[in-house]
Amino acid sequence: MRERLGLRLRFVLFFAALALAGAGLITGGLWLGHARYGGPIEGFVIAGLIAIFGLVGITVWIGFLFDENVARPVLALASDLQTRARAKVDQRIDQTQARHLGALAPAANAMHAALAEARKAQAQAIEDETAAIRREKTLFEALLHDLTEGAVVLTPDRRVMLYNRVAQQLFCDIGLDRKIDRFLCAEPLLHAIERLSVKQDRGDDGAERFLSITAEGSRLVMGRVSPIHGDDQIAGHVLVFHDATDDLRSHAEQDHLTHTLLEDLRRPAAALTALLDAADLDRTPATADLGQAMRDELDRLCSRLHSGGESYGRQIAAHWPMAQVCVNDIFDTLTARGLARANRVDPPVFLHCDGFAVAALLARVIDGLCADGSRQAITLGAEALNKEIWLTLGWQGSDVTEDQLESWLCQPLSDGYGEYSGRDVLDSHRTEIWCDPSHDENRIVLPLPRVGAPTLTPNQPRPEFYDFNLPAQSADHDLADTPLRQLQFVVFDTETTGLTPRDGDEIVQIAGVRVVNGRILTGEAFDTLVNPGGPIPQASTKVHGISADMVQDAPDIAEAGRQFHNYCEDAVLVAHNAPFDMAFLRLKEDRIGRAFDHPTLCTVLLSAALFDHSGQHTLDALAERFGVSIPPEHRHTALGDAMATAEVFLRMLDVMEGAGIVTLADAMAATERMVKIRRAQDY
Repeated sequence: MRERLGLRLRFVLFFAALALAGAGLITGGLWLGHARYGGPIEGFVIAGLIAIFGLVGITVWIGFLFDENVARPVLALASDLQTRARAKVDQRIDQTQARHLGALAPAANAMHAALAEARKAQAQAIEDETAAIRREKTLFEALLHDLTEGAVVLTPDRRVMLYNRVAQQLFCDIGLDRKIDRFLCAEPLLHAIERLSVKQDRGDDGAERFLSITAEGSRLVMGRVSPIHGDDQIAGHVLVFHDATDDLRSHAEQDHLTHTLLEDLRRPAAALTALLDAADLDRTPATADLGQAMRDELDRLCSRLHSGGESYGRQIAAHWPMAQVCVNDIFDTLTARGLARANRVDPPVFLHCDGFAVAALLARVIDGLCADGSRQAITLGAEALNKEIWLTLGWQGSDVTEDQLESWLCQPLSDGYGEYSGRDVLDSHRTEIWCDPSHDENRIVLPLPRVGAPTLTPNQPRPEFYDFNLPAQSADHDLADTPLRQLQFVVFDTETTGLTPRDGDEIVQIAGVRVVNGRILTGEAFDTLVNPGGPIPQASTKVHGISADMVQDAPDIAEAGRQFHNYCEDAVLVAHNAPFDMAFLRLKEDRIGRAFDHPTLCTVLLSAALFDHSGQHTLDALAERFGVSIPPEHRHTALGDAMATAEVFLRMLDVMEGAGIVTLADAMAATERMVKIRRAQDY
């Protein structure tokens, strides 16, 4: 019920209750006096009425004054505050109406001023963010427009939500919110997306390649598909592709022509050699010399053909279609077309090959097996033998002769490959295919070189590859007066053989990470082991885990120091207990040939300046204070400690600004004041 009563009505009820209570007390007092001392009752009644009416009058008068000078001004202030909370009113609150309320009116005006300032700051922040977004939009549009490859972003259900000029040229009818299936044969893309999910289960977050055709079948498209990660699910996919019709046909025709040329030259050379051997040129010295000269030239020709073939084979092996391909991906391509049943390989094995060409070759052989209807139940399999993987085709039914197999291999793979045949595929991969009569069942074997699985980095955060909001800097800007947030930092750490650089201890690892515009650029981290040129004590190895064997092939301090100096160009150095790390570097400046004269900040000294009440300024203590977690396996590694220090430093910037430490000069002055405190701390 109290919520339904207004403020003024509550005050009226309050004063009414006060008057009634006063009248009751007066009546009770007079009745008690008359009962104890007696006397005429009329006198007591008259006195009581005068007192009650007087009390009611005074209460009404005071209540009226209270309403005029308290209740109404309070309601007016509340109304003004509500108006300013809900509408942008710049006019100050009239304090004369609330002159009897003491500090309440000035406090209301202070709230109004703070609200106006917050709105102004919010409007400025929105304006800045809008300008930044507009700038990013312009840059992205320019980048997308000038890309030489097509780019399309799809929703999870494969609707187009972004495309660029190249994509529009290739897919003439492409449009936003349309299914990609209308413009591109989607089956290879779908299988690539399925392979992406399998790769993600293995911890691999890389792109997946696919080869498809446009919906009308006129152009071949070679592309890569990558996932867009949402909070807990895939938010879409990015396609980057190019028109591979001419490239693929040109590549295939070049291979075909080269293989044909080599074969056409090898056969006459072999025939000439046989003819020379058959001819009797040793009858006279003159003919013998002529025969020997001809044989020498033929040997050189054959040797040149052989070396040329070997060189071309190596070049083809490094050509762009060659890649690290999972055997199961080749099997998926064939089973998706209903050509065969595959026995999946677990764990997955990988080949170095042109996956599209190998799949097309196997498809051509399967088509040949099924052509006359005498073979069925075709199965795909893989066997590991030393450094090779034998891809096998098994079936039930009649045998296959070598002539039949060769006739299938001589046919062009597809329209997209031009005259490129299965035989050309085998020559490009420097392998052979054959029927295996030694096996219990009919099968064909295709051996290909085996390679290791790709190096996977599960749970690796996505690196930061762009920042369109870099602060502007003039050419003659004063570094000392620059706000800390506008500077770029290199937060670094070293691991050493000991704690006393002047007694011969050396650096065994340097790592750093750049901080630009308030962001830790994990994709630009610097990390290298350093060969100290001497033994690493076991006690030190127990701390950082670096042994002498690990640094045997690492660069020395001269080379590593120059690399790190280049990495630190134009940056402010930051380290936890920076004097310790800088002492190691500055003692080696003569060997390195560079001076580490960068401005340097120490998070230990900054912590002492900010939290002088605490004696704990260790990295672990600061990490706990700022809520930074350091995985145990990364603690006491140079890169792990540098990353943790960078996160601590970024959080420390907010506290520093609140303490008036805004510019680099402020931070340097604060650290200089804390030098004596540093000596008293337990690091």
